[in-house]
This record gives sequence, C-alpha cells and structure tokens, in this order.
Amino acid sequence: MVCPMLAQSPFHLSPVRLQHRRSVAGLLTLLVCPLSLVPLQACKRQGEETASASATDESSRPLSDLELPVSLRNRDNAPTDAHQLEATPEQLRVNGTKVIALQKGVVPPEELRDGVIPKLETQLRSQNHATLALRLAAIIPYETTALILNSAKQAGVRNAAFQVRETGNSTKTGWLYVENYVMSSRADDVPPIEAVSAKSWDAFTSRWKAITDACKSAASGNCAYADSNFAKGGTLKIELHTSGRGLNINFFRRGLTPAQEHQEEVKRTKELAKKKEQFLQGHMSHEEMVEYLLLGDPSTQALFQFRYVEALSSPSAMTGTMAPLCHQERCGVLVAADTISPMVRVVSLMGAAFPDGTLAPAYAFEMPWTKRPVPTGLPEWAARELEKNELLQGKLSAKK
Repeated sequence: MVCPMLAQSPFHLSPVRLQHRRSVAGLLTLLVCPLSLVPLQACKRQGEETASASATDESSRPLSDLELPVSLRNRDNAPTDAHQLEATPEQLRVNGTKVIALQKGVVPPEELRDGVIPKLETQLRSQNHATLALRLAAIIPYETTALILNSAKQAGVRNAAFQVRETGNSTKTGWLYVENYVMSSRADDVPPIEAVSAKSWDAFTSRWKAITDACKSAASGNCAYADSNFAKGGTLKIELHTSGRGLNINFFRRGLTPAQEHQEEVKRTKELAKKKEQFLQGHMSHEEMVEYLLLGDPSTQALFQFRYVEALSSPSAMTGTMAPLCHQERCGVLVAADTISPMVRVVSLMGAAFPDGTLAPAYAFEMPWTKRPVPTGLPEWAARELEKNELLQGKLSAKK
C-alpha cells in the first residue's frame, strides 16, 4: 500500500523546495501511515524510495536558459547537422540520453582515457554530425569542456556551437559558433591552426600603442606598456586566457627554434659583458649603466588583463584591444584557462574579444592536462640577471 500523501509532483523542484518536501514527506510518513494501519517499516522503505526518486529527478533535470553562459557574441547562425550535448553539474547527456555522471561538473577519473571520454566518443561516433551543439551550465569547469571538445574531435566532429544568453537579465538565447576548431597541447609553440596563417610578432609591435590605448579605456585593468625595446622577428601567438576573476588577452613572440632562442640569449649575454666593460673602464656613466640595466631585455610578450565585469558591457575595452589586429583580418586565437575556471568566464571573454558584428577568429582550445615544455636559455638568462643585480647594487664600480 502506498501512502497517498507522499506521491511526488511531476514538476521539477528546486533544491530548497525539495529539501522542504522531503521533510514534510518524513513527517507525513509518521502521521499518515499509522492511521492506514501500514507497518512503520514499510512506510520507512517507501519514504526512502521517494527520496531516491527525487534525487534521480534532480540529476536528470533539464538545464534552464538562465544557467547558460552570457556573451556579447550571441547572434551567430544556429547549428545544423549537430549532436545536441547538454552538461549540468550532475550529468553529461547527448540527444537527451545520459552518457556519464559528473561530479559537480567534473569528469570522474574512471571515465577518462588519454584526454578522451570514451563513452562520449562512442556515442558521438554512432551518428555522423559535423557540429557539436553545446548547452553547458555556466559553472562547468574549463577542463570538462576541453575534454568534451577533444572527445568530439576524435569522433570526427569539426565545429562547435555554444548556446549562450545575452548579457544582463535577458533570457534571450543565441549561439557563439566556432568553425573548424582544433585542440592544442601546452607543448605547442604556436597552436596548430591551419585555417589561417599566423601573423608575425612585428605585426603586433607595429600596433602595440593602439592596442594599449584601447586597453586603457577599461575602468580597471593592467595594460602592457608600449615601449620601443621589443624583439624583432618571430611568429605571433594570440591567447585568450582565463584565471580566477581575471580575463587576459595575451600576445607572445614565438616561432623560434631552440637553437635560435639560445643564440639570442648568448647575444644578450655578450652585449651585457660589453656594457659592463665600458662601465668599468669609465667610458659609461653610472646613470647610463643604470638606464641600460633597467631597460631590460627586449620585450617578447605583452599581457593585457581585465576584470570579468569588462566582458559584460558593450562597447568593451576588450573589443577595442583586439580590434587593431584581428577585426579586419582573421586571426588564429588560442583559448586557455585554469582547469577549474567556469565556462561563463571563458565564453564571456570570447564574446567580448569578438562580439557580434566582428570577424570570427579561427580557434584552438588548449588541453590543460598536457605538460608545458621546459624553457630554453634558462642558465644564460639567470646568470645575466645575477650580474645585472650586482651592477645595480653597486658591487662593481667604474675606474676613476
């Protein structure tokens, strides 16, 4: 016999209401069942089954639109010929079918193999679609999304479309579409993007001042100073990086072989030795030496950091920071983040850098479980820095 007062309502209950409902259910178990002459143990068992069913309903609940990430890019075409993937903190589903359980949005270790979710790859291979339509809870961590994208790539998927919500309190949804995405290891010098040619480092330095000026329009942030002491030559690596509450647009000089990097370090070491000798011989004043030392090595990177709130307003300073280099000519861009960074920040950064009406880049997504290479030229650099410190601290003096 079923205690009628304990029947579950068909509609979804929020966690607060669910807890209240369970409390009421427990009370009614004691009050109603004895009146029905049902053994107390039977009512207790039925109460446990009810709680178990409620937990199951909670884990399989559909994701609401208000739980989606927000983005200033939300008017891309809706995906066609697509797998429909949904990720809540509890489950990963494809076309409405559960694939694996998630632990607060994290993929359990037993569900992984070499950066791939085997069950997801198998599910995606069962149907031939070119695009993965992603409906993700905003709090899903970046590593989970990278694992999903890598698994989809292994299954032959070429494109990814993120369902997003407009910024503010709007419930209107749209899409941020990524065509022909690639996955990138942390060991990659530049991401393996073949859809566009990589720009040169010199292309960035020629626009550095304009980029810095745009960055400074942000209410708060850290903008890389545009000086004239920068390295020449090499390939440009553009990175959208999320860490904590900070959103970064980073530019790096890459494309040199280890031998070339070592050669540059040796050249700088020799230049320091030459300046040091000039100073010791009295051919260079103390002020000139200090100026040279404080100038430092030629710049090989420029980092522009913003607070998350900057990704929510239009026009955004992040849009202006990217515009001089990538809004008229298509760029290749790496998306990277800490493993636990929530996707709302990652997607919002992508949307602020390339909002509606701008040319979409070719994207690579970094696999955060891969290892970074050991930097080259560390011994030369460390020795040079120690020598500079000795000079700055006045341990060496010029001849009188």
